Amino acid sequence: MDTPIKNTLSICIASYGDNLGALLYALDQGRHALSEDWTVEIIAGDQHPEPAADAQQWETQYSLRYLHNPNGLGRSNNRNTIAKASTGKYLLFLDADALPVHPNRFLVAYCTALNEAEVVVGGTAYQLNRSSLRYAIGQRKEAIPAHQRTESPHANFSAFNFAILRATFLQHPFDERLKQYGHEDTLFGQELRYACKTITHIENPAYHLDGDSDAEFLDKTDLAVDNLAALIREGKIDEEVRLFAVYRKLQRSGIVHLVRLLRFLFARSIRALLIGGVRSVLLFDFYKLLRLSRHTIKIGRRNF
Repeated sequence: MDTPIKNTLSICIASYGDNLGALLYALDQGRHALSEDWTVEIIAGDQHPEPAADAQQWETQYSLRYLHNPNGLGRSNNRNTIAKASTGKYLLFLDADALPVHPNRFLVAYCTALNEAEVVVGGTAYQLNRSSLRYAIGQRKEAIPAHQRTESPHANFSAFNFAILRATFLQHPFDERLKQYGHEDTLFGQELRYACKTITHIENPAYHLDGDSDAEFLDKTDLAVDNLAALIREGKIDEEVRLFAVYRKLQRSGIVHLVRLLRFLFARSIRALLIGGVRSVLLFDFYKLLRLSRHTIKIGRRNF
C-alpha cells in the first residue's frame, strides 16, 4: 500500500521574459534532496508579451507548468494568478532573478520551517559585483541576517524569497491595484501584521541577480517611492516603514518645506552622482527622501 503524501509545495516564479534555466536547475537539485513525504510542483507565470523561447524545454526537463499571461497587470497580479493555479498546501514565491545560495538544502530548509510556521522569509544575498549601485545598496539594506530581520519581522518582509501557507495567502493576496514597480511587498508585510500573522525569518537566502544598470535601478527607485506615496495617502502604510517615519518627522517639524527646496536644487545632481559611481547609501536614502517630498501627502486614515 502506498504511503500517502503528507505535504505539497508549489514553487511560484514571477517572471517577465526572464531566462529561468539556472533557477530551475537549482530547484531541481533541491527537489531531489527532499524526503519522500514531500511532493513539489513548479509554476512560472510570465507576463512578457512574447512567450519564452525555452518554455517547452523547461516544461519537459523540469516538469514546469508555464503560464503565459501577457496582460501587463503587474507583479501583484502575476503572483496572485500563479497562486490560484497552484495545488500545494504551501507556496514558495521566488522572483525570476533569484538563485538559491545553497541549492541542495534550500527546499529542505523551507519545508522544515513550514512544519511549524505560517509565513517564512529566507532572505536575500548578492554575488560579488561591487561596480553596481544595486549591489552596494542591496548589500547594506537587503542582505540582512535572519536574527536581525527577526527584530522587526513584518517591516523586514520581502516577497523576493518567501514561503506561506496557501490558505493564508488566498485570504491575504497581493494588492492588484499596485501595477507599477515597488512596495507591494511592504504593503503585504503590513497586511500580515494587521491580520496578526507571525512571520518567521530563517537563514536561507537566494542571490538577487538583477542586472539593471545604475540608471535603470534609480528609475525603479523613483517608481517605488511614488508607489509608497500613494500608499501613504491611502492610509495603508504606517511609520514602521523607515522612509515614511523620517518624512513624518520632517513634516511635523516643518523642515519638509526645506527638503522640497533642496529637491529642486540638487535632485538631478545627486542622481548624476549615483549613476556616475558614487556608492553612498546615505546619499541614496537622501535621494529617496527628495523624491518622496515631491508628493503632497496628507496623512490618511486606514480603512479596515
